[in-house]
Amino acid sequence: MRIEITCSNRVGILQEIMGIFSEYRVNVASGELGGDSGDKVYLSAPGLLVTQFQAIEKSLQRVPGVRSVRRIALIPSERRHFELDTLLRHVAEPVLSVDRDGRIIAANLAAARALGVSLGQAPGMQLQRFLPRLQLKELLRGFTVPRYGLPVSVRGRAYTLDWSPIALADDPGAVASLAGAVITLQRLSAEEGEPQERPEPRVLWDLDKRREACLKLQQLAPLEEPLLISGEAGSGKTTFLQAAYYLCPLAETGQIRYLSGRQLDQKALRDMAALGGDAVVLIDDLEQAPEELQRLLAEQLLCGAMPPRLMVSAASSTSLIPALRQLLLNQIALPPLRSMRPAIAGFAQLILAETAGAAVELDDAVRQVLMSLDWPTNLRGLSAHLQGALAHAEGGANQSARRNVISLVDLPAEAMAEQLPWQDWGRGLTLRQRMDKVERAILEEMLQALPAGQHSTRTLARQLGISHTAVANKLRKYGLG
Repeated sequence: MRIEITCSNRVGILQEIMGIFSEYRVNVASGELGGDSGDKVYLSAPGLLVTQFQAIEKSLQRVPGVRSVRRIALIPSERRHFELDTLLRHVAEPVLSVDRDGRIIAANLAAARALGVSLGQAPGMQLQRFLPRLQLKELLRGFTVPRYGLPVSVRGRAYTLDWSPIALADDPGAVASLAGAVITLQRLSAEEGEPQERPEPRVLWDLDKRREACLKLQQLAPLEEPLLISGEAGSGKTTFLQAAYYLCPLAETGQIRYLSGRQLDQKALRDMAALGGDAVVLIDDLEQAPEELQRLLAEQLLCGAMPPRLMVSAASSTSLIPALRQLLLNQIALPPLRSMRPAIAGFAQLILAETAGAAVELDDAVRQVLMSLDWPTNLRGLSAHLQGALAHAEGGANQSARRNVISLVDLPAEAMAEQLPWQDWGRGLTLRQRMDKVERAILEEMLQALPAGQHSTRTLARQLGISHTAVANKLRKYGLG
C-alpha cells in the first residue's frame, strides 16, 4: 500500500509520522518527500492491511501539522519510472544508459535486440563487450569527447552513436560530476552505408591548460557561428577540428565536407555554398589557401551565401586576411606544449599508451629531460622522440626494456641538445647581464600571475624553491618590490 501525507514543514514532524508506523509494527519499505509545494510525504508499506491503515490514518491526523492522509496507486518516483519505461519501450531506436564504470544500467527492447541479448540480461553487462573499439574509458572520464554521429559497429551492423553525459554536480567541467551517460544508436541502412568520408573520431587529451580549451570547444562546437581553432604546428589543431565535428549536433544527420586550405579553390567554394544548412564544412590549415580565396570565403560568409556550419583551423588568427579574421569571432587558441611543462610527462604516457599499446613507463630522468625541452613542434615532436626511444628500447640495447621502462639512453641524441637562440639574444651582454635579464623576466612574470594584493615573498619562495629572504633581495635589486 502507498500513502500520501500532506503536512506542514516543521522540525520533527517526519519523526513523529514514522513513529506511528513503528508503534503499529508496520515496515516502511521506501519513501520520498515532494509535491508541488514541497508539503507531501510519500510512503510505501507493502505489508500494510486496510484495517491497519484505518487505525494509522486516525493517529496521523492527530499529529500537529498533518492536514490530510490518503491512499495512492504509485509514489511519484515509481510513476516517473513506469512512464519512462513505457516511453522507451515504444522507441524504435536502441537507447541505453551506462554508469561511470561502463556497466549498462538500463536498456530498451531495441537496444537489447541490437546487442543480441534479452532485455533482462542487458543490465550489469559491460558496454565495452559490444563496442570493443569504442574509447570508453575516455568517454566516461570527461565531457570533451565525441557526442554526435559517432560511427560504430555492433555485431557487424553499422550505427551512429549519440553520447549524452549525465552530470550530477553544477559544474559542467568537473570530471567528478560525470555519473555516466545515455546512449542512442541509429542504424545505417545498407544503402547509406557510410555515404561520406568522416574524420576519425578523436578523444581529446585535456591535461593542464588544454582542459580549458577542451571545455571551450564543448561550449562553442554546438553553436551555429563559424569556429576557428588556432595553434602552433603540432599543437593539436587537426585533432580539435575533428573533435569539434562530433561535438556538433549536425554530425548526427548532416552532410560533411572535409578539406585542407591547399585544396580550397573556387569550385570547392561553389560546392560548399550549394550544401544545405544541416551540413558541416571543415577546413584544415586555412592560412594555406591563397588570399584571393580567403577573400571570396569571407564574402560568402558576410552575405549569407555559405549556409553550412563552418569550422576551420589556422596557425593563428593573424595568419588569415583581416576580412576573414573579423568574421571568425568564436576562436579557441591551443596552448603550446612548452607552456604545460608539468603535464609533459602525462602527455608522454598518453602517447606511449596509444603507440605501444602495452604499459610502458618513463623513468624519472627521462621525465625531467622531456619537461626541460621547448618542443617547437609540440606534441608532434614529442611523439616522434618517444617513438624513437621506444624503438631503441625494444631493440634490446637497454636492459631496462625488459621492465617496459624507457630510460635516458633510449632518447634520441638530438633530444638532449637544446636549440635556443642564446647567442643572438645575448649579443653584447656579459653572462651576468644575461642571467640578470632572465631572472628579472621570470620574477616579473610570476608577480603578474599572482592575484592582486597577494604579492608575497613567501609565495614566490615556495614556487622558486629558495628562501623568502633571497626573493626579497632579488625583488629589491630589480625594482619589483
